[in-house]
Order: sequence, then C-alpha cells, then structure tokens
Amino acid sequence: MKTSKVINGIKYQYRLVTKSDIDMVMPVIESGRETLKAQGNGQWQDGYPSRFDLLNDIKNKNLYVIYNNKKFVGVLALIIGDNDYSNLIRGKWLSNGEFLVMHRCAILKEYQGIGLGYYLFDIFKEVGLNKNIHSLRIDTHEYNNPMRHLIERNGFTYCGNVILTGNKERVVYEKLI
Repeated sequence: MKTSKVINGIKYQYRLVTKSDIDMVMPVIESGRETLKAQGNGQWQDGYPSRFDLLNDIKNKNLYVIYNNKKFVGVLALIIGDNDYSNLIRGKWLSNGEFLVMHRCAILKEYQGIGLGYYLFDIFKEVGLNKNIHSLRIDTHEYNNPMRHLIERNGFTYCGNVILTGNKERVVYEKLI
C-alpha cells in the first residue's frame, strides 16, 4: 500500500480514522462545508455530514484521513456499494459489478489548491485495488464545478444523475481501474 505522497516538499500520509480521531476530523468537514457555502453551493449546508455520519463511517472502517506531522488536512469515506446508485437517471454506468464509492471528502481550506485533491483520488484507486474492486464511482452536486473538474481530471466518465435519499439529485461518474 502506498502510504505517502510528497507535495511541495511536505510528506502527506493516509490511514483509517479511529473513534478517538473524531474531534480532529470535524474541523476538516467544517472547512469543506464553509468552502461549499462560499462557492454558493447548497451542498452540505443542512448539517450533513454530521458527527453521527462520520462515527458510523469509522465504525464500518470506511473513513480515511490525510495528515502531515499529525495534522489532519483531508478526509474521505470509501464505501463498497451504494443503494442510491441504483436510482440512475439520464445515463448508464460503465459496469454492472461491485464498486467502491467516495463520499464525504474534504480538504482544509488552507491546503486546497496544492494537489491534495489528486491524492484523494490516488487513495481512492489504491483502496479499490487493495479490495480487488475495479469500478470507482463518485457523485457531486451539479454546481460543484471545482469538484466536477477534479473528478474529470482524474479520468472519470460522466454517467448521468442519481436521486439520493432525501430526493437530492446528483451527477455521477465512474472510472474502471
């Protein structure tokens, strides 16, 4: 497993989040929430993801953190499958088998724009391969243009839209590895 990446001379690593880490993860989530709000994006403005959502990810061993020198700078949830993805509209998936989904990803504001977004996707791919899963899927808000750009720059194909729990429509992408 590739556990680190050097960006601008600083070594970043990732690992699973433990329950005792939750208070260090929440500021990363809040920073992501603030970034979305500043972009005029309504995504994450309703309290999601909550502390409860993240504790559930931790319990299921789905939540990863990116850190440097013990400072948490990024977070992402990687989950096998997602029932909401069966609600595909206006499109078609590239594959029909098992898939890994990235949810709840964020980077601290002061670390955005240095390349950590690409590291999120490196981790996504690596965890998928380690689990012998060759389909990666991700969704985002239609107007989250920075995230859509990052997804597309990482080789994902737009596959359509899904209706998530709560009747929220999102654009979805897939990449086969």
